[in-house]
Amino acid sequence: MTHVVILGAGIAGVTAAYALKAKLGPRDEVTVVSDKPYFHFVPSNPWVAMGWRERADIAFPIGPHLEARGIKFIHSGVKRIQPDVIQVDLENGDVLFYDTLLIATGATGMAEAIPGLAEHTHSVLHVDDAERALAAYREFVRHPGPVVIGAAPGASVLGPLYEYAFLVDADLKRRNIRERVSITLVTPEPWPGHLGLGGEGASRGAVTAALADTRISALCNARTVRVDKDAIHVVEVDAAGNEKQTHALPYAYSMYWPAFGGVPGVRASERLVNERGLVVVDEYLRNPDYPNVFALGACVAQPPVEQTPVPVGAPDSVYSIQKAGEIVVQNILAHLHDAPLTSHVPQRAKWLSDMGDTGAAYLSGPQVPLRDINWMRQGRWVHQAKVDFEKYFVNKIRLQPAGQGLSPASRIAGVMSRAMGAGGQAPAPLAAPAGSGKPMEIRLPQDPCTDLRALARAFGREPDALAAELLAAAVSDAKSYLDEAGIEAVALSRRQLLVEELPERQPGVEFHGGGT
Repeated sequence: MTHVVILGAGIAGVTAAYALKAKLGPRDEVTVVSDKPYFHFVPSNPWVAMGWRERADIAFPIGPHLEARGIKFIHSGVKRIQPDVIQVDLENGDVLFYDTLLIATGATGMAEAIPGLAEHTHSVLHVDDAERALAAYREFVRHPGPVVIGAAPGASVLGPLYEYAFLVDADLKRRNIRERVSITLVTPEPWPGHLGLGGEGASRGAVTAALADTRISALCNARTVRVDKDAIHVVEVDAAGNEKQTHALPYAYSMYWPAFGGVPGVRASERLVNERGLVVVDEYLRNPDYPNVFALGACVAQPPVEQTPVPVGAPDSVYSIQKAGEIVVQNILAHLHDAPLTSHVPQRAKWLSDMGDTGAAYLSGPQVPLRDINWMRQGRWVHQAKVDFEKYFVNKIRLQPAGQGLSPASRIAGVMSRAMGAGGQAPAPLAAPAGSGKPMEIRLPQDPCTDLRALARAFGREPDALAAELLAAAVSDAKSYLDEAGIEAVALSRRQLLVEELPERQPGVEFHGGGT
């Protein structure tokens, strides 16, 4: 019997746990440990910070979904890892012994590296951070002023930096206060759209043009050194890294993307990590000193693609984590069966960035120059694609294991509970909510039509409004019967329908780059 322990219940940890449990033997055990009892879809955090998503849209308890697949879940932080004695000490006092360990804890922001950063700026690194950022943003729009959106030296995965800047621009325009707000983007990159990838391709011209179109100022080769209550102090350097100019940027609201470091329990395991607490791995995603310890996701120590005047970390995305996850699962199984391992390089960089009503898609392959694919495309379709991918991925994590039927706690049960009110008493009549969807003509046979009207009258609802809620709940319940292939088929059909219904049928302005 083999015991695989996975630290982390995020995008990397949960998807790897599902795949390993499906491929290991019936007597083998998989245990997932997380300091948080829920899964949350990290790429949607900028939307939460803008009030465009609720926490419940992207976060939900993960224990039941793991346990439904026979995966044990332990809600506890990690105190330390002791690879010499193959054990993990947990903050709740438990000790776990493992045959193979997969570290997928994600990372923590190293805000303490810059004085005042944690105290005076906000972050979208975690959903908790995003909720705090939203509260501050709502206060800010009552008294608007300069906005500074920046990244710390050494920061990686810089896509959210640009995404958040464009979202703020779009939101302020909707509020009709954009003219009263200046937006400055502060980045360690040598030029806008570098993104830690190196090589000057399509992204530089496209991102520069997009910033100019939205009147967002960019300060590159920027090293943030201190944050005061009313000013952010930045040193701008030249191509050789020498100080060129200092800036004291006033701000009324600021969001910063910090450099990544390991979470405390992993950082304490000195023989596994680098100076920032990130796990050191080889090309097989395993630690060079401990062949039964693997790592995946943001907790992995990735070297920069190229040297820059101000340090810039390597990029990452859900796509690259998924592809690396496939390799790490394959290599864990190979390790357990003494089979050859597979390298995870070269890899592609690929992600979607929302820009309000439009968006940008980027693909680079391989990630390390010289590369033969390097393009960026922009249009309304990207915005919709990111919305659709969020729904697809969250549904995939919530997917019930094969052979399980519909839960009694269905969406329809929830609709009827709200309709009946507490204690089964009929609530006061409610006005029909204004519909935001596209009208659809549905013809019901006589009996269900009469029953629907009777239900609505009994509980003080408008028939159309109750029918809309019940239909939406029924569709959600129906999707819970789907297997993974069914979910992918529905996601593809949904994307096709949404693109067909876009005001613009054309993909939008496209930016192409050659090999760089």
